[in-house]
Order: sequence, then C-alpha cells, then structure tokens
Amino acid sequence: MSIKIVTDSTADLPSELATKLGITVVPLNVQFGEDTFLDGIDLHPEEFFQRLATEKQLPTTSQPSPGKFIEAYKPLVDAGHDIISIHVSDKLSGTLNSARQAKEQFKNAHIELIDSEQVTLSLGLIVLAAAAEVKKGSKFDAVIEETKNAAAKVKVLGLLDTIEYLKKGGRIGKVKGFVGSILKVRPIITAVDGIVHSATSVRSRAAGLQYMLTIAEEYAPLARAGVLYSTTPEEAKELAEKIRPLVSDGEVVLTRVGPVIGTHAGPGVIGLAVQSENGS
Repeated sequence: MSIKIVTDSTADLPSELATKLGITVVPLNVQFGEDTFLDGIDLHPEEFFQRLATEKQLPTTSQPSPGKFIEAYKPLVDAGHDIISIHVSDKLSGTLNSARQAKEQFKNAHIELIDSEQVTLSLGLIVLAAAAEVKKGSKFDAVIEETKNAAAKVKVLGLLDTIEYLKKGGRIGKVKGFVGSILKVRPIITAVDGIVHSATSVRSRAAGLQYMLTIAEEYAPLARAGVLYSTTPEEAKELAEKIRPLVSDGEVVLTRVGPVIGTHAGPGVIGLAVQSENGS
C-alpha cells in the first residue's frame, strides 16, 4: 500500500507543486454575495484580488462540506492507498470537522487526520515535509511522526497593511493581543497553538520585512521556507532571495495568497513561513 497526502486550500501551496508531489487539495468555499466559488478552482488569486478591490460587499468563507472530503478520499481508498490528511487549525476553521465526518464513511480505510494548528504556508510546509517522507518510502507511522515533528518546528508571519479585513471577516476576536488601527501601525500576525496572535507591530513596511528576516535567521538553519504575497510579487521575490541562503537546499516556495486567506488578510499582505531543522 502506498501513502497519499491530503490537505486543504488554506495551505496556499502552488497548484503545480501539489500536483507534482501527488498531494490532494480539498478546496474551501469563497462567497461573493450570491456567488459561491471553490478556492483555487473556480476562483484564482488574480481574479479574486481584482474583485476584492471593486466589490462593495466583502466576501465570506466557509469550510468544505463532508461530501468534498468523501470525493477526495474515495478514489484514493478505492486504489488501496493509506491517507494522511493534514489541515488548517481546528480552532480557526471547521475544515477538520468535515474531514472527520467524511472519514466515518470509510470504516475499513487507513485514514489519519492531523490538526496542524497552523494556517496558510506554515501548513503548506508541514504538508511538504509529509510528502518528502512519503517519497523516501517511509512507513505510515513514520510519516505521521515526521509530520508532527515538522508542525513543532514551523513559524508563520504575516505583515498586514490593515486589520480591517480581519475585523470585517469576523476573525478579529481570534487575534490575541493585536494593536488597534488607531495607532497607525502595521500588525504582524502569527499562529500559536492553533490561534492567530499578534507577533508585533511596526511603523513601516520596511521594518516589517526586516522583522520577518530576523525571525528567519533565528530559526536557521531552515529545512524549508516559503514566501507568500497578495499584490506585491517583486517585494516577495526580494524577501525570498534574502531567505534563500538560510535554507539547507536553497529552495524557497514562492506563492500567492489564495482567496480564503486573502479574504481575511486583505490586499498588500506579505508572509513568511519557515521550518527549522533543529526545532523552534
């Protein structure tokens, strides 16, 4: 039996990379008014951010239905695969709950569900760690162990232009210790124990980028790293080049924020995710 990795679209993995590694991605939903889209399938980042700039009403997001997970799991189970399904923090989304309900339909299958306690590209790095372990030919339990080890060594940071999208999206109550917008500062957020927290606040975008670079240096040497952006690709490329020497294999995942994360982070966000080789 071979092992297949499943995740969800909040991991913000480039679609071509997920396809290359055989990772199944279950999409969350994005609603603009009466229109519902599958994250990354019916609605891609470019068109999402264009629409975000012009729509009067902000979009909303929702977890995949159990049926979407059944659709993802069934062909894998029918082909005789074991499944490790790694998802966005259970404290931030009901996605994992939908996966649990779907798993109940496959009583005889070997399906392991993992709460990453992360979101966006830090989840993505955990998924990449799992996929790398599968590629090595490791057994099911060893892949699970490596996945959990990776989850303990990741850090994600997001520099926001504004907290308004977090506020309007209803996520402001889930951000612990952030500074209000009245102080005219830019918040940098992170995920700790499955909850979005304020990491710090900075007066300028340059200071925010320097802060992220400093954190990356503290986590080095890095097993994996990634930079994600919404509307500033050149800035993201520059940050990726600065991070590259800290990564053991010199590879940095560069990706665009997907519609679900973009709904809550807003335009202008730039993020960094790292996985330490030695521990957090």
